[in-house]
Amino acid sequence: MSFKLKTILLFLGISLIPYALTMVFLGNSFREEQYEAVTKEMNAQIDLTVQRIDQHLSTLKNDMQFMAKSDVMNDLYTQDLDKRIASMLSAKKYDMKMLGEFYVLNDNAMVVASSDFAAIGKHLKTETFFSVPVISNLTQQPIGTLVVTYALENFSPFFENVAERHYYIIHHDGSIHLRPNAFEEALKVSRTLKSKPDTTVVLEEEKEFAYHLLNKYEQWFILLLIVGAGFIATAAYFVATSLIRPVITLSKVAKEITRTQDYTQRVSVDRDDEVGQLSDAFNMMIGGMYHALEEITQLNTEIENTQREVVFTMGSIGESRSKETGNHVKRVAEYTKLLALYYGLDESEAEMLKQASPMHDIGKVAIPDAVLNKPGRFDEHERKIMDTHAALGYDMLKNSHRTLLVMAATVAYQHHEKWDGSGYPRGLSGEDIHIYGRITALADVFDALGSDRVYKQAWEDEKIFAFFKEERGKHFDPKLIDIFFDNLGEFLAIRERFKDIF
Repeated sequence: MSFKLKTILLFLGISLIPYALTMVFLGNSFREEQYEAVTKEMNAQIDLTVQRIDQHLSTLKNDMQFMAKSDVMNDLYTQDLDKRIASMLSAKKYDMKMLGEFYVLNDNAMVVASSDFAAIGKHLKTETFFSVPVISNLTQQPIGTLVVTYALENFSPFFENVAERHYYIIHHDGSIHLRPNAFEEALKVSRTLKSKPDTTVVLEEEKEFAYHLLNKYEQWFILLLIVGAGFIATAAYFVATSLIRPVITLSKVAKEITRTQDYTQRVSVDRDDEVGQLSDAFNMMIGGMYHALEEITQLNTEIENTQREVVFTMGSIGESRSKETGNHVKRVAEYTKLLALYYGLDESEAEMLKQASPMHDIGKVAIPDAVLNKPGRFDEHERKIMDTHAALGYDMLKNSHRTLLVMAATVAYQHHEKWDGSGYPRGLSGEDIHIYGRITALADVFDALGSDRVYKQAWEDEKIFAFFKEERGKHFDPKLIDIFFDNLGEFLAIRERFKDIF
């Protein structure tokens, strides 16, 4: 007998009470799904809106940082340049169709340039939205501040408001902006802007409108319950024992496999109808998934190993161009992992830093040989060229989304930053420098000082140790210096194990 025929005969035998209970259960389940669906849709909608706003604000801040670094900013106190700066700011405001103004302030908060020409020479009293320091390209010191007064009305184009649903803004002081009207009963979801954490976007929908489909369903549900109950005749024992139970078993095994990721589990249903065929097909599918997962796992392992080999090889290429030995990157890699573990990073993160650290000087591949391998000290021009290798290395790696290469980009960019802010390329200080950069900086300097280079001979250990103590809290993170000296024997053992043999 076919599964279809069994289903027809069995459902004709269901009694009134099981039918009613089943309908109530399904009704409650549907209600929960409807409530969840409404909330899920609202959350998806506000997530998309907030992402768009954050992208817009990120673009605004990036544009401000770009303008702050532009050559035209380097002399804010020359009249002609002030006009050029003001014109640049006005053009940016016009380009973004933005409500608000850009201002360049001096140390006394006086406006020295602005997209609002009338404000120049006055003191800014309006609350700013974003501010970016203007750094002198010559002295690397702040020479002013670029700020923007950004009206919340700029968010309006991102809001798709209708009569029953709208967005509005809650500021950090609790004030509400851009709210068209308030509903008596409403559903609300909210998200804080990543780029402006003191600002929250709220999506509000009238409750009666949100659940109008559910209200209509509940009316039909009562009618169908009454009408359907009249057609139920006999008991549903066979449904529970002969039909529903195997399906439930199949569902439970599927959920258990999803929860445990154990693809060795199988369903045992001894039937020769469609349910039995479904069980056999399910078992075959799970078996195929198990073998496919094994192949994918092996392939991922091969890809990860290949990626690590490529990263290490690229790091070695960067070092070989500056006449370094391959053992330099090996030693630096081992030092970084040891420092990372003692600092408190977990084993997997420390191991990944070990794999990424050989890329710290990859930017050197773009430095001319005449500068890179010059015997003796660099002149000022050569030093500036050499110092670009950190940013060059970052630019080579920054577009990758692979975790290892993202870490390598951070290491390349920040391993010449210093704890006191005197490093390059961005003059970061303290914990603004990523821990990966701080760790690699110490490991790289320790190995560089103890190794012969084209422009110097290796330092004696005592001189290196004295230098490290002197630079604690200046060049290096004090905690990392303490870790280094507390475990000095392990670092020296690594250096001995991978020492250069000429």
